[in-house]
Amino acid sequence: MARTEQAESTVSARLLESWDELEAAVDVILGVWGDGATTLASPALLRTYSHYGNPVIGAFVGDQLCGVSIGFLASAPKVHLHSHITGVLPSHQHLGVGFDLKSTQRQWCLDRDIDLVTWTFDPMLARNAHFNMRKLGARSHCLLPRFYGAMDDDINRGDDTDRLEVHWELKGVREVRPIVRTVAIPTDYLALRAADPVKANAVRADVRVQLLDAFAHGLEVVDFDRDEGYLLA
Repeated sequence: MARTEQAESTVSARLLESWDELEAAVDVILGVWGDGATTLASPALLRTYSHYGNPVIGAFVGDQLCGVSIGFLASAPKVHLHSHITGVLPSHQHLGVGFDLKSTQRQWCLDRDIDLVTWTFDPMLARNAHFNMRKLGARSHCLLPRFYGAMDDDINRGDDTDRLEVHWELKGVREVRPIVRTVAIPTDYLALRAADPVKANAVRADVRVQLLDAFAHGLEVVDFDRDEGYLLA
C-alpha cells in the first residue's frame, strides 16, 4: 500500500508518559512481535525509562496508537541514544509511521545536543535493511552473532539472533564512498524460513561469515540495494 495523502496528514508522533499510554505501547509491541514478546517491554519498564528522561515515543494515526519507539541513553562510544525497540502494527505499515517515529526520535536527540543514535536489527530482513541504510542513512561496521540468545517471540522464535549494530549520525553530510564489496540477502527471508528452515539457516550462516570477514578487513556497510544487498566501502 502506498502512503496516501490522508495517512500522511494524520500521522503524528510524540512522547508517551501516562500509564494508559505506556500500557497501550506494550500492546503495540505484542501486536508486532506476538505474545512471546512480553520480555521485550512492560508498562513498568517503560515508566522507568520515561520517568528518568528516556524517550518512549508513540505514533498515532488519528487517535489510534499504531507504532512505538523506545530508547535509552548509553555512554559508549560516547553519550548517545540507543534505540532498543521500534515497531509498527502490521495494519499500519507502509504508511510512513516508522519514518515519523525515527524523525521524532532524531529531533528529541538534537534538542539535547545528542548527535548519534544506535540500534540493532536482524541483517537478514531486507525491508529493515533498506529502511535503515538507504532511507535513514545509517551505517554499520559490527555484526553481533546470536546477540540476544534464544528468543520466544513470533518473529525470532527458533532462529539465531544475529544483529547488525548500526550508527545513525544526525549531523554532517553523508559522504559518498566507492563500493568495494556486496553481501546479498534473500528478498524475503521470513518466507524462506517458513518454507525451508534448513536452507534459511544455511543462508544466514553464509551471510554471517561474509559480514564478519568484511568487518574484519575494515569495511563498513554504507548502503543497501534490494538487488545487490549490503554495499560496503
